[in-house]
Amino acid sequence: MSFEVFVSDDGKYIVGKVHAQLNRDLAQQLAKEYAKLIESTGIRLVLNDVRGAKNSMGILNEYEFAYRDVPSLGIPRNIRSAIVSDEGDTSHDFQETVARNSGYSVKVFRSMEQAVEWLLSVP
Repeated sequence: MSFEVFVSDDGKYIVGKVHAQLNRDLAQQLAKEYAKLIESTGIRLVLNDVRGAKNSMGILNEYEFAYRDVPSLGIPRNIRSAIVSDEGDTSHDFQETVARNSGYSVKVFRSMEQAVEWLLSVP
């Protein structure tokens, strides 16, 4: 599979680890799995580990994903989502912009520790 989704060992957040280049179809599949886990666990914190997986969606697909796909797939607006990408990989940065503009709390990090710290901090 191109990704795996699971609850962190401490049970505080959901982790999605992407193993392939991120396109809109893969992002939709990932969001569907997040929606299922969010609903079944009540956990509203999501860590997207895209290290080694560049984003190839492009501007239009990123906009459509944030404004149409994510809400229609059942992702609630009151989540907090961190994206961890590789140092020097800026391909996920626009995702933060369109997600925030569409009403979601999303932030890109280059450090796993900083991402987890931000997720667990009180907003």
